[in-house]
Amino acid sequence: MPNFSSIPNIVFDLGGVLLNINPENSVNQFKAIGLSDTTRIQHEYRENGLFDRLEKGLLSPEDFRNEIRQYIDAEVSDKQIDHAWNAMLLDFPHERLLLLKKLRKTHRIFLLSNTNSIHWECYTKDIKNTHGVELADCFEKDYYSHDMGLRKPDTTIYHALLKAENLKAEETLFIDDMYSNVEAARAVGMIAHHLDLENGESILDLFGRN
Repeated sequence: MPNFSSIPNIVFDLGGVLLNINPENSVNQFKAIGLSDTTRIQHEYRENGLFDRLEKGLLSPEDFRNEIRQYIDAEVSDKQIDHAWNAMLLDFPHERLLLLKKLRKTHRIFLLSNTNSIHWECYTKDIKNTHGVELADCFEKDYYSHDMGLRKPDTTIYHALLKAENLKAEETLFIDDMYSNVEAARAVGMIAHHLDLENGESILDLFGRN
């Protein structure tokens, strides 16, 4: 295992790395409210359509819900859609919050997440209710795709963060569970680590569990 502790700047992904997620939960919940053809939704995701626009902030939550309704064979409320969409969001383990708190004492740490306003409202509220902390307070600065109008693995989003924070790429570690995002970070000169969730790797493994 490489020693990352000496790298002064750390940029974390959120979903999968810090926040546990299970996208299949959302698929099942959408089926439960009338989504009959999941292949159409999967095509939208693969082709960077509906979900890409949502995560870049190019689509409002209202417009997202209305487009999703085109795939659902039932009359569904905004609340039902949001519940299904947020079903993939699981827990934020307390020990990961403790790790962030520890690292902030010795490093500059940031968040860079592909997300959307519906999810953001859900997990920030849940973290506040569960742990009594604001997610934003865990980092020097948190960056979200829907605020930036950019989305990983577009290299522009990495350049934007590095420039905004006056960081040197070669002194900045990026951690993500999506290999394409890791490759993009390396392409702009960052040190990057692919967190191998399929083989049980945890963010705690990279910095010790004490």
